[in-house]
Amino acid sequence: MKLKRVSALLASTALLTLVVACQTKESTQAGATPAASGSAQPSGPINIDYWGGWTGPDLETMKGLVGKFNAEQKKIHVEFTSMQWTPLFTKFLTEMKGGQPPDVLAMHPFEIGQFAEMGVLDAKALESAKLTKADYSDFAWGGTMYKGKQYAVPLDVHMHGLFFNKEMLEKAGVAAAPKTGDELIAFAQKLTLDKNGKHPNESGFDDNNITQYGLGFNMNHHAFYQFYALLSQQGENPFKEDMKKLDFDEQKAAKAFGFLEDLIFKYKVVPKGEKSPVDDFISGKVAMIVDGPWQMPKLETSSVKWGSAPYPKVFDKQVAWGAAEVLTFPVNEKANASEKAAAVEFVKWLDKNSGEWANSGQLPSSNSGMEVAKKMPGREAFVSSLSNAVLLPAHPKSAQLFSSTAPSPILTAAQDAVLNNKNPLEIVKQLKKDINAILAE
Repeated sequence: MKLKRVSALLASTALLTLVVACQTKESTQAGATPAASGSAQPSGPINIDYWGGWTGPDLETMKGLVGKFNAEQKKIHVEFTSMQWTPLFTKFLTEMKGGQPPDVLAMHPFEIGQFAEMGVLDAKALESAKLTKADYSDFAWGGTMYKGKQYAVPLDVHMHGLFFNKEMLEKAGVAAAPKTGDELIAFAQKLTLDKNGKHPNESGFDDNNITQYGLGFNMNHHAFYQFYALLSQQGENPFKEDMKKLDFDEQKAAKAFGFLEDLIFKYKVVPKGEKSPVDDFISGKVAMIVDGPWQMPKLETSSVKWGSAPYPKVFDKQVAWGAAEVLTFPVNEKANASEKAAAVEFVKWLDKNSGEWANSGQLPSSNSGMEVAKKMPGREAFVSSLSNAVLLPAHPKSAQLFSSTAPSPILTAAQDAVLNNKNPLEIVKQLKKDINAILAE
């Protein structure tokens, strides 16, 4: 085991996060029984710790699943802890160093590489889980692997799509959600209005007094995810698990960032510096938003009549950014065989009951859970994107490369585009330079 490397990588891991769901500053625990300290208690249930980074609407669904597991049987008790992903991983490595890691840890596929290299994930536990590849989509199964070895149990998948306000589209004479880049621009213009009712492509449009925008999207790391999809739509996917140097067609990359910039600064159909697209959507400030399925529980409790559609085909291929959440077993030398078996049993139970996880908005990784999701409103648009979603790789330096926390390369590039309207070619040259500097370290 390579625990001696934990201390050296603690600082860089503080950068970690692929925040797929809506984040708050909440830290939550479900269950009151003290966590296991390394040995099973003879007079009661086996206690295991389960940690995850859910802090949005999906948190309540996961808490409910843990509570259901604890209520259905008495031999295992799961104590669930949730906090934002970045502090979660920092805490994980601190506890790993101290010899008290959680028994089950949720993460994203791109984070597996660095933890596998650090030697803190127990791949042997996967053997006792006896998973079958045919029970999952290729996308979900691939997200559990690093260097050909499996380190995780698939939990869910998610990707960008388009949410639209049905009433706003109907009022503007838009029959359906946009399928192409040209349609996205044209429809967003029809749906954008100033105080006098003029559209951006009309003479006299007052861009200082816009009352309704056609489109909204996150101006954080999710803008990079859109860039990643738009680059991949042009046949370029340069991010690899084993990459030593990043190289891509700079002109195609500039076109990807340029498309996002134009939506905001040229066509004026996206609010500048938008903070919360989903809240703007619910309040009626924007008619369409690019976001993920994790927002559906919030939309389902709103009064908006909404629909969903796949992320538009802006360039040559139909591609959307995608990600996943997986469950891992940290190495724990203090845990006995019964505790390790209990952790596996709980994870297998979650997998078996993953259809209920669809209530979180996330799409279950198992084929059986996915069938449940398909029957729920709004999910099919995201399910249909599974075959063309692109996933960031499980690179050993993912904390530095793909962090959503400043000053990561992807966040700097994204915000230079959507907030600062910098020259797209300059942005991609700097992005390549910044990432290659990290890869060379």
